[in-house]
Amino acid sequence: MKILLAIIITATLSFGCAMLEGEQTTTDTGGGGTTSAPTGGGESTPTVVAKSVLEGESISVGYYHNCAIKTDGTAKCWGSYNVSGQTDVPSDLGTVSSISAGGGGSATGSSHTCAIKTDGTTRCWGNNLYGQATVPADLGTVSSISAGGAHTCAVKTDGTIRCWGSNNEGESTVPSDLGVISTISSGGYDPNGYNCAIKTDDTAQCWGDNDHGQSTVPSDLGTVNSISVGDTHTCAVKTDGTAQCWGKNTSSQSTVPADLGTVSSISAGEQHTCVVKTDGTVQCWGLNMRGETEVPSDLGTVNSISVGGFGWHGSSCAMKADGTVVCWGNHSSFVPVDFQ
Repeated sequence: MKILLAIIITATLSFGCAMLEGEQTTTDTGGGGTTSAPTGGGESTPTVVAKSVLEGESISVGYYHNCAIKTDGTAKCWGSYNVSGQTDVPSDLGTVSSISAGGGGSATGSSHTCAIKTDGTTRCWGNNLYGQATVPADLGTVSSISAGGAHTCAVKTDGTIRCWGSNNEGESTVPSDLGVISTISSGGYDPNGYNCAIKTDDTAQCWGDNDHGQSTVPSDLGTVNSISVGDTHTCAVKTDGTAQCWGKNTSSQSTVPADLGTVSSISAGEQHTCVVKTDGTVQCWGLNMRGETEVPSDLGTVNSISVGGFGWHGSSCAMKADGTVVCWGNHSSFVPVDFQ
């Protein structure tokens, strides 16, 4: 069922949207929201509130950009480093049912976006250095899609998977024993990507880059409900509701808090992780350079979470139970004015 969404964005303004150090600003957005920045040096985390009406359930946080679906079914993308055109939605795209913002590792080398049109066909745009935005002519219709660091994978309507783009670590070579799957998640960084899929028996299988053990499924993982591939770490929600992460852990992004409890969904970014707990609240951990793990105190209960970002510039977005979307962390979360 379609729902109406209002986006409320909390973000750190940086790069082209930066306020000068010591500047202090408060601006009315027309919807009661304000933009403010503290004086003084160091990292500031201004709050930006912008309202927009969306329809659908799809919002995707990538490395350098975010994408969402508007009330008319069209896609909108925004963010920093648009050198590859990853935020330039094709004028002839039409309406879409889902969207995935990808990219990783290099501002100029890998940012791309893929969407599933309402007729089930796939369209990708943005950087195409490795062919990640070139949809295979014989792909057919798909049910889900995931844009990784420099490659793309899609689940076809018959449950089989197809990947294309960079194959530096074998990420675009689908294992012969994979069989029919229900879920795919692609990630990694340019040009070393990897994927994890959930098979019909609810076990996970991963392949591709494994420099940090991110593609080595733990022997005690058991069956899972969902899985999320980040930059170099992987997280899954087990069928008993507990979370487990593995891979790189330099920022404690793979260290699941002992008091976490049971969760309903999980999202792995570059250096941070967020979950939706079974009580509907959000908890995040890992790198917090841009406030990406500081869950807003007034967030309330949510239905889903998506995280991403790059280096020290992480972003997190959650869809609340009332249909609004709240983002926090890096400035790429800020909704453009033409959404209002």
